[in-house]
Amino acid sequence: MNRRGLRKRDNVAEMIMKEVLSEMHKDGKIAGFIHSKRSDDYDVMGIDFMLFLNNDLALPIQVKTYSRNIKRCLEKHCRLHPLIKFVIFVKIGFYNRRPETAAHYLEKEIEGFIKQCLSRQ
Repeated sequence: MNRRGLRKRDNVAEMIMKEVLSEMHKDGKIAGFIHSKRSDDYDVMGIDFMLFLNNDLALPIQVKTYSRNIKRCLEKHCRLHPLIKFVIFVKIGFYNRRPETAAHYLEKEIEGFIKQCLSRQ
């Protein structure tokens, strides 16, 4: 797949994540979030979403499309953006088949990131 195809899939993964985060915000699980725009300062730093937690902390997250090469993808991410520790992989095909279940798994993964963030305080 060419780079343009990868960008399209990553955009879909980010749109799915935006839906999940919007629901979490609506439910009061997070205070809010910012979705970075392509090539803005956050995006260049490896941040797709900045989550604002209910205790005034912020959590930067990188969103990737799930692939079989997760290990290599994480290694590359850590090399390019060593300060961004929270990376989430979105399984687009699974989301298309079972959106509620996939959204639930993503929400649980984000909640795990929040717990890790709070434990590092």
